[in-house]
Amino acid sequence: MVTLACLPLLVLDMVQGSVTSGAAPADTSSESSLVLAVVPSTEGVSTTVEVTVPEEVPVTTVAPVITVAPVVVPAPTTTVPRPAPTVAPVVQSDADYLACVRRRESNNNYSAVDRTGTFLGAYQIYQGGWDSVASRMDRSDLIGIPPNEASPSDQDAVAAAMLQFHGRSPWGGGCS
Repeated sequence: MVTLACLPLLVLDMVQGSVTSGAAPADTSSESSLVLAVVPSTEGVSTTVEVTVPEEVPVTTVAPVITVAPVVVPAPTTTVPRPAPTVAPVVQSDADYLACVRRRESNNNYSAVDRTGTFLGAYQIYQGGWDSVASRMDRSDLIGIPPNEASPSDQDAVAAAMLQFHGRSPWGGGCS
């Protein structure tokens, strides 16, 4: 069986007088014929192709030149992403932070009460939070006392203890 890809070589052989397997023998007439069998199709029908080449026409078969361009593979880049520039956080001391909270929450008014009556004193602490921190401080004398009625030094002490126990979250974190 001969594939169609061999056709140019078979024609060349035929013109030069040699016969390749699968081709009909060349005769001495002015024309030569070559019959190739093609692979049967899926329906079972085979196809034949007849090629007639006159002898007076010179046939030159040259194998095609295939040029393969080199494939340039870029070198893998392993660039380490640069970290986003960060600004160093401004660190307030606890005393500065509490002074800021006191200004923001009550404008330094140790007697302040919010409009709902829930948050009291210079640091606007609600009664349950005040009592809990006073208990942890072993200051049972402050439990039940409204924060806005406690002395400024007691309010400062409870606020400092609250900051120590709970961090800055009771006042929303940062203060500016």
